[in-house]
Amino acid sequence: MKICIVGLGLIGGSYAMGLSLKGYEVYGIDQNQEAIKYAKKQNYIKDGYVDDFHILSECDCIILAIYPQAILDFLKQHSHLFQENQVLTDVCGVKSSFVRKATLLAGKAIYLSHHPMAGKEKIGIEYADSSIFKGANFLITPIDSLNAYAEEILKRIAQDLEFGRITTISIERHDQMIGFTSQLTHAIAVSLVNSDHDEDTVKFIGDSYRDLTRIAMINDVLWSELFLENKDYLLEHISSFEAELDILKNALKQDDKATLKKIFNRSTQIRRKMEK
Repeated sequence: MKICIVGLGLIGGSYAMGLSLKGYEVYGIDQNQEAIKYAKKQNYIKDGYVDDFHILSECDCIILAIYPQAILDFLKQHSHLFQENQVLTDVCGVKSSFVRKATLLAGKAIYLSHHPMAGKEKIGIEYADSSIFKGANFLITPIDSLNAYAEEILKRIAQDLEFGRITTISIERHDQMIGFTSQLTHAIAVSLVNSDHDEDTVKFIGDSYRDLTRIAMINDVLWSELFLENKDYLLEHISSFEAELDILKNALKQDDKATLKKIFNRSTQIRRKMEK
Protein backbone atom coordinates (compact mmCIF):
# COMPACT_ATOMS: atom_id res chain seq x y z
CA MET A 1 0.00 0.00 0.00
CA LYS A 2 1.25 3.48 -0.84
CA ILE A 3 0.80 5.97 2.00
CA CYS A 4 1.48 9.70 2.31
CA ILE A 5 1.90 11.19 5.78
CA VAL A 6 1.31 14.92 6.07
CA GLY A 7 3.19 16.26 9.08
CA LEU A 8 6.38 14.49 10.13
CA GLY A 9 6.37 15.29 13.83
CA LEU A 10 6.40 12.78 16.66
CA ILE A 11 3.22 10.92 15.67
CA GLY A 12 3.55 11.32 11.91
CA GLY A 13 7.18 10.26 12.13
CA SER A 14 6.29 7.26 14.29
CA TYR A 15 3.66 6.19 11.74
CA ALA A 16 6.22 6.57 8.94
CA MET A 17 8.78 4.55 10.87
CA GLY A 18 6.41 1.72 11.76
CA LEU A 19 4.69 1.45 8.39
CA SER A 20 7.99 1.49 6.48
CA LEU A 21 9.25 -1.33 8.67
CA LYS A 22 6.12 -3.30 7.72
CA GLY A 23 6.82 -2.88 4.00
CA TYR A 24 4.51 0.00 3.13
CA GLU A 25 5.65 2.51 0.50
CA VAL A 26 5.64 5.68 2.61
CA TYR A 27 6.01 9.30 1.49
CA GLY A 28 6.07 12.44 3.61
CA ILE A 29 4.97 16.05 3.40
CA ASP A 30 6.18 18.67 5.85
CA GLN A 31 6.90 22.41 5.92
CA ASN A 32 10.26 21.69 7.52
CA GLN A 33 12.89 20.49 5.05
CA GLU A 34 15.01 19.21 7.94
CA ALA A 35 12.22 16.87 9.01
CA ILE A 36 12.08 15.50 5.46
CA LYS A 37 15.85 15.00 5.40
CA TYR A 38 15.81 13.24 8.76
CA ALA A 39 12.95 10.94 7.72
CA LYS A 40 14.73 9.97 4.50
CA LYS A 41 18.04 9.41 6.28
CA GLN A 42 16.33 7.08 8.76
CA ASN A 43 14.49 5.30 5.93
CA TYR A 44 11.12 6.26 7.40
CA ILE A 45 10.00 7.54 3.99
CA LYS A 46 10.89 6.80 0.38
CA ASP A 47 10.72 10.50 -0.50
CA GLY A 48 9.40 13.77 0.93
CA TYR A 49 8.03 17.08 -0.23
CA VAL A 50 7.83 20.63 1.07
CA ASP A 51 5.95 22.41 -1.71
CA ASP A 52 5.28 19.86 -4.47
CA PHE A 53 2.26 17.80 -3.47
CA HIS A 54 1.65 15.71 -6.61
CA ILE A 55 2.24 12.59 -4.50
CA LEU A 56 -1.18 13.10 -2.89
CA SER A 57 -2.95 11.90 -6.03
CA GLU A 58 -0.84 8.74 -6.19
CA CYS A 59 -1.41 7.27 -2.72
CA ASP A 60 -3.96 4.78 -1.43
CA CYS A 61 -4.14 6.48 1.97
CA ILE A 62 -3.26 9.97 3.22
CA ILE A 63 -2.64 10.35 6.96
CA LEU A 64 -2.95 13.93 8.23
CA ALA A 65 -0.73 14.30 11.29
CA ILE A 66 -1.17 18.06 11.65
CA TYR A 67 -3.23 20.31 13.92
CA PRO A 68 -7.05 20.32 13.54
CA GLN A 69 -7.49 23.74 11.98
CA ALA A 70 -4.47 23.22 9.73
CA ILE A 71 -6.23 20.14 8.35
CA LEU A 72 -9.11 22.20 6.98
CA ASP A 73 -6.73 24.63 5.28
CA PHE A 74 -4.75 21.76 3.78
CA LEU A 75 -7.87 20.07 2.43
CA LYS A 76 -9.14 23.30 0.87
CA GLN A 77 -5.85 23.90 -0.90
CA HIS A 78 -5.35 20.37 -2.24
CA SER A 79 -8.80 18.82 -2.66
CA HIS A 80 -8.32 18.81 -6.45
CA LEU A 81 -5.63 16.13 -6.00
CA PHE A 82 -7.76 13.63 -4.11
CA GLN A 83 -8.97 10.52 -5.93
CA GLU A 84 -11.90 8.09 -5.75
CA ASN A 85 -11.38 5.20 -3.32
CA GLN A 86 -8.52 7.09 -1.71
CA VAL A 87 -8.74 7.10 2.09
CA LEU A 88 -8.05 10.31 3.99
CA THR A 89 -7.66 10.16 7.75
CA ASP A 90 -6.26 12.21 10.62
CA VAL A 91 -4.73 11.47 14.03
CA CYS A 92 -6.18 14.45 15.93
CA GLY A 93 -7.19 14.32 19.58
CA VAL A 94 -10.46 16.19 18.99
CA LYS A 95 -13.02 15.49 16.31
CA SER A 96 -16.32 17.40 16.59
CA SER A 97 -14.84 20.78 15.73
CA PHE A 98 -13.63 19.88 12.24
CA VAL A 99 -14.32 16.33 11.00
CA ARG A 100 -17.69 17.06 9.38
CA LYS A 101 -16.16 19.97 7.47
CA ALA A 102 -13.14 17.86 6.55
CA THR A 103 -15.39 15.14 5.14
CA LEU A 104 -17.01 17.64 2.79
CA LEU A 105 -13.63 19.00 1.71
CA ALA A 106 -12.31 15.53 0.88
CA GLY A 107 -14.10 15.64 -2.45
CA LYS A 108 -13.99 12.30 -4.27
CA ALA A 109 -11.92 10.67 -1.54
CA ILE A 110 -13.25 8.85 1.54
CA TYR A 111 -12.64 10.64 4.83
CA LEU A 112 -12.54 8.50 7.96
CA SER A 113 -10.96 9.96 11.08
CA HIS A 114 -9.13 8.01 13.78
CA HIS A 115 -7.14 8.60 16.97
CA PRO A 116 -4.07 6.65 18.12
CA MET A 117 -4.08 6.71 21.91
CA ALA A 118 -0.31 6.91 22.25
CA GLY A 119 2.40 9.54 22.43
CA LYS A 120 5.33 11.02 24.30
CA GLU A 121 6.08 14.19 26.16
CA LYS A 122 8.62 15.01 23.43
CA ILE A 123 7.96 16.72 20.09
CA GLY A 124 9.68 16.35 16.74
CA ILE A 125 10.53 13.53 14.35
CA GLU A 126 13.83 12.86 16.07
CA TYR A 127 11.77 11.31 18.90
CA ALA A 128 9.74 9.09 16.55
CA ASP A 129 9.27 5.59 17.91
CA SER A 130 6.72 3.18 16.49
CA SER A 131 6.92 1.01 19.62
CA ILE A 132 4.68 3.56 21.40
CA PHE A 133 1.74 2.09 19.48
CA LYS A 134 2.22 -1.48 20.69
CA GLY A 135 -0.85 -2.51 22.67
CA ALA A 136 -2.33 1.01 22.63
CA ASN A 137 -5.98 1.83 21.96
CA PHE A 138 -6.94 2.76 18.40
CA LEU A 139 -10.19 4.70 17.92
CA ILE A 140 -12.04 4.93 14.58
CA THR A 141 -14.51 7.82 14.48
CA PRO A 142 -17.03 7.91 11.59
CA ILE A 143 -19.50 10.77 11.43
CA ASP A 144 -22.47 8.88 10.02
CA SER A 145 -22.36 5.51 8.28
CA LEU A 146 -19.08 3.63 8.35
CA ASN A 147 -17.40 3.01 5.01
CA ALA A 148 -16.32 -0.65 5.03
CA TYR A 149 -13.39 -0.13 2.66
CA ALA A 150 -11.94 2.79 4.64
CA GLU A 151 -12.51 0.91 7.90
CA GLU A 152 -10.56 -2.08 6.56
CA ILE A 153 -7.65 0.19 5.55
CA LEU A 154 -7.46 1.76 9.01
CA LYS A 155 -7.75 -1.59 10.77
CA ARG A 156 -4.95 -2.98 8.65
CA ILE A 157 -2.74 -0.02 9.55
CA ALA A 158 -3.62 -0.40 13.24
CA GLN A 159 -2.82 -4.11 13.22
CA ASP A 160 0.47 -3.62 11.39
CA LEU A 161 1.51 -0.95 13.88
CA GLU A 162 0.62 -3.45 16.65
CA PHE A 163 -2.11 -1.43 18.32
CA GLY A 164 -4.20 -3.34 20.83
CA ARG A 165 -7.92 -2.69 21.13
CA ILE A 166 -9.62 -1.18 18.04
CA THR A 167 -12.87 0.65 18.82
CA THR A 168 -15.37 2.43 16.56
CA ILE A 169 -17.27 5.33 18.18
CA SER A 170 -19.01 8.55 17.16
CA ILE A 171 -17.02 11.79 17.11
CA GLU A 172 -19.18 13.21 19.90
CA ARG A 173 -18.62 10.22 22.18
CA HIS A 174 -14.93 10.34 21.33
CA ASP A 175 -14.60 13.97 22.40
CA GLN A 176 -16.58 13.38 25.59
CA MET A 177 -14.36 10.49 26.67
CA ILE A 178 -11.08 12.06 25.52
CA GLY A 179 -12.01 15.13 27.53
CA PHE A 180 -11.84 12.87 30.59
CA THR A 181 -9.10 10.30 29.94
CA SER A 182 -6.66 12.61 28.16
CA GLN A 183 -7.42 16.30 28.51
CA LEU A 184 -8.47 16.27 32.16
CA THR A 185 -5.39 14.25 33.10
CA HIS A 186 -3.17 16.78 31.31
CA ALA A 187 -5.00 19.63 33.06
CA ILE A 188 -4.41 17.97 36.44
CA ALA A 189 -0.72 17.35 35.72
CA VAL A 190 -0.16 20.93 34.56
CA SER A 191 -2.00 22.35 37.59
CA LEU A 192 -0.10 20.09 39.99
CA VAL A 193 3.28 21.18 38.62
CA ASN A 194 2.30 24.85 38.52
CA SER A 195 1.08 24.71 42.15
CA ASP A 196 4.61 23.93 43.30
CA HIS A 197 6.30 26.92 44.95
CA ASP A 198 8.99 25.09 46.90
CA GLU A 199 12.53 25.05 45.54
CA ASP A 200 13.27 21.80 47.40
CA THR A 201 10.62 19.75 45.56
CA VAL A 202 13.16 18.06 43.30
CA LYS A 203 14.80 16.47 46.36
CA PHE A 204 11.57 14.69 47.31
CA ILE A 205 10.33 13.39 43.96
CA GLY A 206 9.40 9.71 43.88
CA ASP A 207 7.54 7.46 41.47
CA SER A 208 4.08 8.87 42.23
CA TYR A 209 5.01 12.47 41.44
CA ARG A 210 7.11 11.42 38.46
CA ASP A 211 4.29 9.31 36.97
CA LEU A 212 1.63 11.93 37.59
CA THR A 213 3.56 14.84 36.13
CA ARG A 214 5.30 13.35 33.09
CA ILE A 215 2.58 14.71 30.79
CA ALA A 216 2.94 18.21 32.23
CA MET A 217 5.77 18.62 29.72
CA ILE A 218 3.31 19.66 27.07
CA ASN A 219 3.18 21.10 23.54
CA ASP A 220 1.62 24.49 24.32
CA VAL A 221 0.47 25.23 20.75
CA LEU A 222 -1.21 21.88 20.16
CA TRP A 223 -2.78 21.46 23.59
CA SER A 224 -4.12 25.02 23.74
CA GLU A 225 -5.98 24.24 20.52
CA LEU A 226 -7.19 20.86 21.76
CA PHE A 227 -8.43 22.26 25.09
CA LEU A 228 -10.32 25.14 23.50
CA GLU A 229 -11.90 23.01 20.77
CA ASN A 230 -13.21 20.57 23.37
CA LYS A 231 -13.79 23.03 26.19
CA ASP A 232 -17.45 22.16 26.91
CA TYR A 233 -16.68 18.51 27.68
CA LEU A 234 -13.44 19.41 29.46
CA LEU A 235 -15.13 21.96 31.71
CA GLU A 236 -17.73 19.35 32.70
CA HIS A 237 -15.00 16.91 33.66
CA ILE A 238 -13.05 19.57 35.58
CA SER A 239 -16.19 20.38 37.60
CA SER A 240 -16.74 16.70 38.38
CA PHE A 241 -13.11 16.34 39.46
CA GLU A 242 -13.35 19.42 41.66
CA ALA A 243 -16.45 17.95 43.35
CA GLU A 244 -14.58 14.72 44.15
CA LEU A 245 -11.58 16.66 45.45
CA ASP A 246 -13.91 18.70 47.69
CA ILE A 247 -15.28 15.49 49.22
CA LEU A 248 -11.75 14.41 50.09
CA LYS A 249 -10.83 17.87 51.37
CA ASN A 250 -13.89 18.04 53.62
CA ALA A 251 -13.13 14.59 55.02
CA LEU A 252 -9.68 15.85 55.98
CA LYS A 253 -11.09 18.97 57.60
CA GLN A 254 -13.49 16.88 59.67
CA ASP A 255 -10.95 14.16 60.56
CA ASP A 256 -13.36 11.74 58.90
CA LYS A 257 -11.31 8.58 58.56
CA ALA A 258 -14.30 6.46 57.52
CA THR A 259 -15.01 8.68 54.50
CA LEU A 260 -11.35 8.68 53.48
CA LYS A 261 -11.27 4.88 53.60
CA LYS A 262 -14.47 4.75 51.55
CA ILE A 263 -12.98 7.07 48.93
CA PHE A 264 -9.78 5.05 48.72
CA ASN A 265 -11.58 1.69 48.54
CA ARG A 266 -13.85 2.95 45.77
CA SER A 267 -10.97 4.25 43.65
CA THR A 268 -9.09 0.98 44.16
CA GLN A 269 -12.03 -1.09 42.96
CA ILE A 270 -12.65 1.11 39.91
CA ARG A 271 -8.98 1.10 38.91
CA ARG A 272 -8.67 -2.65 39.47
CA LYS A 273 -11.45 -3.33 36.96
CA MET A 274 -9.41 -1.54 34.30
CA GLU A 275 -6.66 -4.12 34.65
CA LYS A 276 -8.92 -6.90 33.38
